[in-house]
Parts: sequence; structure tokens; C-alpha cells
Amino acid sequence: MIELPEHYKALLKIQESSRAKIGLMDKVEDEKIDIIDDYWIIPNFSKVQIRKNVETLEIFYHLIEPGIAQDEVELLNFIYEDVRRRLVLKDTRIEDEHVKIRSLLECLDEVLDEYALRLESELTLKILYYLFRDFFGYGPIDNLLLDPNLEDISCDGYDIPIYVFHKKYGSLPTNVKLNKEELDSLVLLLSQKSEKHISFATPLVDATLPDGSRLQLTFGSDVTTRGSTFSIRKFRAQPFTPIDLMYFGTLDSRILAYFWLLIENKMNFMVIGETAVGKTTTLNALMMFLPPGAKVVSIEDTREIQLYHENWIPSVTRISIEGKEITMYDLLKTSLRQRPDYIIVGEVRGREAQTLFQAMSTGHASYSTFHSGDIAQLIYRLENEPLNVPRVMIQFLDSVIVQTMWVSKGIRKRRAREIAEFVGLDPASKELLINQLYRWDPVTDTFIQVSESKKLEKIATLLGEDISEVMNEFNRRKEFLELMYSKKIRDYKAVTSLIHSYYRDPEKAFETVKEWSYGGS
Repeated sequence: MIELPEHYKALLKIQESSRAKIGLMDKVEDEKIDIIDDYWIIPNFSKVQIRKNVETLEIFYHLIEPGIAQDEVELLNFIYEDVRRRLVLKDTRIEDEHVKIRSLLECLDEVLDEYALRLESELTLKILYYLFRDFFGYGPIDNLLLDPNLEDISCDGYDIPIYVFHKKYGSLPTNVKLNKEELDSLVLLLSQKSEKHISFATPLVDATLPDGSRLQLTFGSDVTTRGSTFSIRKFRAQPFTPIDLMYFGTLDSRILAYFWLLIENKMNFMVIGETAVGKTTTLNALMMFLPPGAKVVSIEDTREIQLYHENWIPSVTRISIEGKEITMYDLLKTSLRQRPDYIIVGEVRGREAQTLFQAMSTGHASYSTFHSGDIAQLIYRLENEPLNVPRVMIQFLDSVIVQTMWVSKGIRKRRAREIAEFVGLDPASKELLINQLYRWDPVTDTFIQVSESKKLEKIATLLGEDISEVMNEFNRRKEFLELMYSKKIRDYKAVTSLIHSYYRDPEKAFETVKEWSYGGS
């Protein structure tokens, strides 16, 4: 179900009261094209068709919006400019969207009355749709941003189809193309919405959209020779939970219970993998295992970590303002003075790596993502420029998740390919000792335990308990996660609250989940 912004909800109410319907040109007359999927973005106004060329087998993403005749286009442009001028004269500092909607409707009525225009209901709805889309949204890509099935949206230049990454169908070209004027205007709009400045003098921008989506922009043809570009990695309003990771098959209940124990006992780990394998998603889900009273500091370039946790300081870097740039290294140094129990670094890339491993060695539980295909690459990159982490410090990294993207029969799935533990440094050879704990079997799409966990043995030693007691707790948490899975509890607030409840009273938490009914207890 798509959660529509308030302006589109208002549009639907206007449409319902007028009882007018807009005819969308959604029929395909070309016999070479099959529709393999379709769904509404804005009911009665915009929809998506996933189309397939039966000859070339190419699949593409086709966005359908209300059609406008040439004379209607001229009228829309005329009304658009007049409404825009009137809105500029009003108070632009208004934050309440309902007030903004009312202001736009009033301006439209004023323009129509001034020129004695009386429009048919269907044409009025079309004009309102495009006014709402362009004034309150993101113009021609607004529906793409609303589509919950899309993970990425990118444009490579002028008059080139915009590409999207669809959760079910992968990378697809769309029928949306932008000319030079349209694309440059959109890039400026995206920059303004993210409160960043872009120009020919500063043509590169990394930013975050108001909804949290990661944004990269280039302006003009100097840097990117095919024209202005943008790349949007969409933000998920509801973060994935450990139960979601079970549902999607990324991790199983044993691995999740293992990391729950590691987090509770302040052991360090990284989620590593190549681009777009879901590293941050997995890290964010695992952070729901944080103890309820712990002090947490997160450090990122762009805000992606989402926690339902009160004692949490989320911090982000800042580009240079009057020579005062704030880097991840600066934020990490500052975080150590804030006495956190847990430090989360969105992605380690530079000299902050040394400080992070120093934090690990001094008892600050630290978690991060890292761009690396496997553990050998991880060690190589950590030891060499620009990170230069001494091997003797790498051993403080307790565990690593190696995540991958698996493509089978055209379906893309994210999987943890390997879970491994760093258990020390060989005194003779100075080689890091690595214990492979779990590995993923692509044939059966299951996780196989390869060896016994050295870290659970360490936890038993630290707690002064027998390993059997730790294993009993491990099995009980595994059962608790499986119970939440069977009850389909996947809302991140509900999952986090139940995990917090387990910390306080495990037996009561079990009873709460057992009595859970759909939609809550």
C-alpha cells in the first residue's frame, strides 16, 4: 500500500466530490508488447506497467499519467506561471502542508476567475494533478519516488531514459526522458529540496532529500559530458527488522540470535560486501538488538541509520562552510568524549578507521559497514592506504558478515554469504586467525554451521558461566525470534519494543508474543 502525501490525498478527495474520471491511455496496441505487471501509484491518476517486448525480451518500466492535448498543454503552462507568481507573493515560510494546499487552490481559483475561465471537471483535475506534482513534489520523477517497489532512480544525461532498480525486476529503463532545460531544472530543484547549492562553479553535490533518500547530483556537461545527472537511493520509511531479514532469507534465526548475544556483550562486528548488497539495511536491523538503556552514537555521511531508541545521538558530516568541514574522523573523535556504550559508523572509508579500531580496543562496542568483497579484501584494505590499521588492532574485530547479491532465474536476493570470527593473531606467523562459523549454500538456499563459535565461548568466560548456559540462552533467543516470525510481527517499533521487553523480563516477553494477534495485542 502506497502512503500518499497530503496533497495527493486532497486531490483524491476533490476527484471523489466532483465524480469526474480521468481516462488514462493505458492500453497497448503494439502486438509485440506484453504487460507483465501493473499497479496504481495514485489511484485514478497515475499507474505503472511493467512491459515486455516479446521479440527482444526487453523489460521496461512504463509510467502512465493523465494525457494532455496540445491546447491543454498551452493552457496548463499559462495557468502554471500565473499561479506560481501569486504563490511567490504569499508567505513562503509556511510549513503546514494543508495551508499550502489551500493557498494553491485559492490561487488557481483567482486565476480562473480573473480570466473568466470555466473548465470541465476532468480538465480541472488534470491541471490540479500537474500543479500538485510540480509545486509540492518532484515534477516528472515524483511518481518514481512514490513507488515503494523502486530502490534506485538514476538519470545519465539529456534525452536519455531514466533508469530505475525495481525490487522484483531489477534494473529497468523507463519511458521518462528529460531534455536539457527539464533536467537542469530538476537537478536545481533536487538541490534546493536537499538544502544544498549546485552550479557550474560547484557541479558536484552529495546530499539527502527531505525523506532521507541519498542523493548524488552533477550539473551541466563539464564533469559529466552527456549532461546533468542524478542518482537517488531511496529511503525506506519503515526500516527492515531482524524478522524481515528472516522473511527475506538474508539471515536465519540462529545467526540473528548469535549477533543478539554479541551486541548485548559489546562485541564488535562489520557488515561487508560490494555495492547495493544491503549492508546498511542489515546493520540497521541488527541494531534493534541494542539494550534499551544503552547510550548510542551513530556517525554517517548521509543519515541512513534508523533506531527506535531514546538514548541515541545521530550525527552526520558537514561540507566546508567558511573552511570548517566536519568529517567522520572529527565526529568519531568527538563521540569518544561522549562516553557511548555503542558506536555505529555508517561506512568506514578513510582515516577514521584507525580511531574506530582504537575505540574497539578500549571497550567501546563498535559496528560499521565496509566496501569489500570478502574477508581477505577486508584485511588488505584495512592494512593499506588510506586506512593503515595495524594488524594487531584488526584482531579486536570480533565478527564479520559477508553479504552478497544472489541472482537466480532473474530474481535478485540478498544473502549473508559467510559469517566469520576473528579469534586472534598467530604469535609465530603474525597471521590473523579466522573461524568460519556459518556459510550460505546457494543450492539449498540455507545456512550451514561450519564450526562452533569461539565468541560464545568467550562470552561464557566473561560472564563466569558454563558454555552450556550461554547455548541455552542462545537457543531461547532463537526460539523468541522464530515466535515473532510465526506471529508476523515485523513493524520496527513493535519488534524493538519486544526485544527491549525481553531484556527486562524474558518470560513476560514470550507470553506477550504468544498472545499477539494481527495488528498487535
